[in-house]
Amino acid sequence: MTQSQSMRWLKIACLITIITGILCAMGSHPATDVVWRTLFDLLKWPLDGDPATFNADTRAVNAVLGGTMVGWGVLMYLIATPQQFAAIPSLPRLMQYALYAWFVVDCTGSLAAGLPGNLVLNLVFLGLFVPPLRALARMYRA
Repeated sequence: MTQSQSMRWLKIACLITIITGILCAMGSHPATDVVWRTLFDLLKWPLDGDPATFNADTRAVNAVLGGTMVGWGVLMYLIATPQQFAAIPSLPRLMQYALYAWFVVDCTGSLAAGLPGNLVLNLVFLGLFVPPLRALARMYRA
């Protein structure tokens, strides 16, 4: 994978994270929560319309999680440049460490909360980020 391909892939992964965060934040209001509720229904399998609504606490968590995902995606998007990686060659590796930390905590929490389907979604996100970050880490050895 070339540097250009890796950067493009990484930027797309960041945009997907930002969009997912926006959808999550939209789950904080009943008028805009249908996509996020549907995702939760899918993650809880079978697809049965549960949850039909989010309670106030869940709406608050959706807002906070959505904001965190948007911020995380924007930060990674902005630092994922050849100039940043050349200036800080360890950056792709450090980004991988942060990604693995997120993965372990999120998967552990998902299992504890009885939402094992979220592990599949987490694996998708891991698959979006790990290949370009590994390629970039090899290119920018620190």
